[in-house]
Amino acid sequence: MIEQIHGSLLKKMPTFCVVDCQGVGYGLHISLNTFRYLGEHSEQVDLLTHLHVREDALQLYGFFEEAERDMFRKLINVSGIGPRLAITILSGLPVKELKQALALDDIDSLIKIPGVGRKTAQRLVLELREKMDISVETVLTEIPHLASSERDKFEEAVKAMLILGYKQSEAKVSLEKVIKKHGKDLSLEDIIKNALQEM
Repeated sequence: MIEQIHGSLLKKMPTFCVVDCQGVGYGLHISLNTFRYLGEHSEQVDLLTHLHVREDALQLYGFFEEAERDMFRKLINVSGIGPRLAITILSGLPVKELKQALALDDIDSLIKIPGVGRKTAQRLVLELREKMDISVETVLTEIPHLASSERDKFEEAVKAMLILGYKQSEAKVSLEKVIKKHGKDLSLEDIIKNALQEM
């Protein structure tokens, strides 16, 4: 298995590049995210790779960072998602934003990606959400204008709700309702109590 490529950049396009490795030119399919990190012609590049084997072809995919390759591998394990669509998805949303969309059931963000319809977006959320390593930070970034003292309380509230078995998306919605109704100047106990009432 080819895991990584180091060489000189011979050619780059938004979704494809060629890297010269000691006289052999390797063609790699890439996302727009990886394209942005590639240098100019003849510059040295290091790309992580994934070799996709089909009956009629060997296709090499390149990634600038491990998080993107890891997400690519998760995507192609979803039924109905091939490597081309996986690259399109990674071009449409950076990994961090894609994780947030999956964690928060943000179907609207997913269907903006070309080739991803509502059913495909729902399947992505269903099959990948539980596999995502998403922190409490994901929920908090969706709740703007929290001071550091308020942030600590809300972080503890989110942790408590997740321990109780609620999803990130449910925690986010209920906390937003609490802030709208009662403001941010609540004790941790009151935040949790009111958030659970909003479930």
